[in-house]
Amino acid sequence: MSRSKKRGLLKRFQWGGEYAAFLVVERFIAFFSINSLWRTGAGLSGLALLFRSRWPIVRNNLRTAVGPTTSEEEISVLTREVFRHTAANLLTALKSAQLPSPLVREVLDPENIELFERAYGKGKGVILVCAHMGNFELLTQGLGAFRPEIRIAGIYRPLNNIYLDTIIRERRAHRGMKLFAKHASYHGPIKWVRNQGVLGIVADQRAGRSGSITPFFGRLMPMSPLPPFIHKHTGAPIIGVSMKTTSPGRWKIAFHELEIHEGADVTTAHIAALLETIVTQSIIDVFWMQDLWRMNTRRPLEIPGREGPIRLQGDRDKPLYPFSILIRVPDNGPEFAQTIPALTALAHSRPDCDLHLLARERIRDEADRSGVAHTFHSIEDNKLPSGLILAIAFTDHERTARELAHLYAGPTYTLPVAMQSRENWHSIPIEESLSPEDRWLGLARSLGMHDPPLQWTYV
Repeated sequence: MSRSKKRGLLKRFQWGGEYAAFLVVERFIAFFSINSLWRTGAGLSGLALLFRSRWPIVRNNLRTAVGPTTSEEEISVLTREVFRHTAANLLTALKSAQLPSPLVREVLDPENIELFERAYGKGKGVILVCAHMGNFELLTQGLGAFRPEIRIAGIYRPLNNIYLDTIIRERRAHRGMKLFAKHASYHGPIKWVRNQGVLGIVADQRAGRSGSITPFFGRLMPMSPLPPFIHKHTGAPIIGVSMKTTSPGRWKIAFHELEIHEGADVTTAHIAALLETIVTQSIIDVFWMQDLWRMNTRRPLEIPGREGPIRLQGDRDKPLYPFSILIRVPDNGPEFAQTIPALTALAHSRPDCDLHLLARERIRDEADRSGVAHTFHSIEDNKLPSGLILAIAFTDHERTARELAHLYAGPTYTLPVAMQSRENWHSIPIEESLSPEDRWLGLARSLGMHDPPLQWTYV
């Protein structure tokens, strides 16, 4: 038997084990009420200590969502509540899949449902936009439980486990819900909406290179353009949906109107603003375990996406969450001047970037005359601010690189000649025959600097 066939058999064996375990757990929890399962899940949230790698992700996400003025103590409290609610919602979701519609209606309280009724009454179908929050299973069933005559579909990512994926699709179909695979053709969802169907889209995740670069809670990320795309091809109104835990085993589903000027085109920026409204209904019910604003360690300056950044007209003066980077620049005037083209390009590459320059005090005046917006830090002060995401050494000298390594312990990128034997230092090879100006530009481009630079697009 070939190695690939063995791997295939082992994978199917693993999937079968996961499927069997799922059925056993599901049968077991069938004996418990939603209320008791929620309390049990909340109590088991202490096991989150076993998933320590997720704690910094949750904290960083929360710090962005609630704003920089929130204290670290408050962030810690919110983090514990997020793990508590996540565990409770996940456990009750297993039970929710077995609930008949009358029981679903008992544990859900609809709010502002008249918004949905008005939108649906236009006869063009409806696009429902939601976030990963609350009891996902009930969120998919809730509308159908109150309005069983409505045709409902959703965009989903097929599970890797083909056995679990099959049972979930069959159960959703049994409840009258159609599922469209995430990476399949959009022809099916568009046709569904045109035939007065309701399409649910979970839109609060990074979309990679296919996304539109959009501020989300003040930080740039590539967000799915699917809701405005479907709207453009169908004319269907867009409604937001949030889910909030009101008591153990009971949730409120609220509908939210998309705020847009009459006659304006719907963009991803509008969807991002709607999602901010949805998420802030209950921060602790959001599934914050995914690193929404993660940094690519190989290309840390890059924002993957097709265009952008896209921002609402009314938010053009709204500040972005700072992306702060430290640049070790040369200590003499001629060599510093050779870094100015790269510094200028960096400043234009990231509209959310704060440049912090590190050098000896004698170069401060030259840096101020460079025309590059920055904050200067003197080597002689022997200290740096907190919040620096990464450092880049624009230097050929080992001594200047060593001084940077002494002050900064975060991820650092440099040319091989200045490389330091530190855990977080990364060597970036650049053609040595290039001029100094082009070498520093090449170093920045290798780290994902957008070239040509990103430009704001206002709607």
